[in-house]
Amino acid sequence: MATAKGLLLSFIVIYVLLFGLLLYNVLREAGALDALSRVMARSAGTPVHQALLISAALGPFLEATTGFGIGIVIAAPLLLALGFAPERAAVLALLTQSAVPWGALAVGTVLNAELSGVPLRTLGVGSAWMTVPLYLLYAGVIAGVAGGWRSVWRHTPAILLVWAVLSAATWAVNAYVAVPLAGVIAGGVAAGALVMFLSVVGKPARSTVRETAAGTDTAGTEGGTGAALPLWRCLAPYGVLVGFSLAANLWPAFSHWLSIPLVLRAPSLQFELPLLTSPGFALFLASLAGMVLFRLTGRQAWGCVCRTLVQVWPVAVSTAGFVAMSTVMQRAGMIDGVSHALANWLGAGFVLVSPVLGGLGGFITGSNSAANAMFAPFQSTMAHALHQSPALYAVLQNVAASNLTMASPSRVALAASIAGLPGREGTLTRRMMALAVVVIGMVTVMAMAGAEVARG
Repeated sequence: MATAKGLLLSFIVIYVLLFGLLLYNVLREAGALDALSRVMARSAGTPVHQALLISAALGPFLEATTGFGIGIVIAAPLLLALGFAPERAAVLALLTQSAVPWGALAVGTVLNAELSGVPLRTLGVGSAWMTVPLYLLYAGVIAGVAGGWRSVWRHTPAILLVWAVLSAATWAVNAYVAVPLAGVIAGGVAAGALVMFLSVVGKPARSTVRETAAGTDTAGTEGGTGAALPLWRCLAPYGVLVGFSLAANLWPAFSHWLSIPLVLRAPSLQFELPLLTSPGFALFLASLAGMVLFRLTGRQAWGCVCRTLVQVWPVAVSTAGFVAMSTVMQRAGMIDGVSHALANWLGAGFVLVSPVLGGLGGFITGSNSAANAMFAPFQSTMAHALHQSPALYAVLQNVAASNLTMASPSRVALAASIAGLPGREGTLTRRMMALAVVVIGMVTVMAMAGAEVARG
């Protein structure tokens, strides 16, 4: 029974990832991602502005709509085409993972809420608050990597703008709209705000994009027609995604109508998933809209489906395994036993260990969903054993795991392979781990502050 419950919970993740990857493959087949990325990149003239636009805004937007490290896949070739050295391009591509709590329409955060029993909105808002100082750190690091550390001060207005817009939009969407849409809207608004800022302070020089094999990621249509696509058509599938999701979350009558048909239920396991209100269905509609708008042939559409199934298979198996294992351990009482032993040993000091544990899960698995599947129940049980706030520990798990995925071996290997750095994974890992230590330190300080507030 526990294994069956775990497999059903993993379907929440797989459903979203499946159609998120399908949307990515449809946009890639049509060349829309390449066209959209180039339009936005050419709106910024200096390397620092280009990096902020791609890594701090566009990357999180793309990661939020698809997940699975797709922000890296899109950003690395574009950065190379803009003239960044391979190692810098790889690091900047990894930094697109700064908003992973809301990656793939926040599917990992949704899973955390399911496993920890913390309301999704509470978890989303808490994660947003804890991410605010991290956004500033990442924006500064992106500027430093792109143009040298002295350039950080010269580009302070742009850095502060990106940070402020990302922070405000992420919090506001989590608090007042819908947690799954936070990354999509925040990334899109931040990119738009930066483009407007650059157009006001001075028209940027048009970038010369080298048309190399590394710089062209159009798998698509004959001759790579993505560059000729109008901007509205490139954005239309995202419009379908955001529009449907907003209607499903903010229009009660529409949401009620969607929640009646096609509901996956297992009453004996206390599981229910309305398929039409899940973010996965919004991604499915966006994928269909893309196929129609880009006039993909039947053969091209089938190719997108086949590539999606190949890509989703490994993550589906690993996610199902982690969730099932966690559920079995919880039902068997193993998590309770370990948590009570640690509670007696560490006491209130466990709040210092919690971010490290969450970060370790993100580093090992390279996935917020898998890390939350492993440790969210344990973090929740520890909170109850210590008579502390389950929401605080759920947030610590979510934020720490998400942010350390960018240093995970799987994500580093992905960035290295795309940037043409075979055998340089160790160098990239050392650079990302140095940043990861700073991130865990900041999260730990915020954890201590949060624990004090909760006790007060």
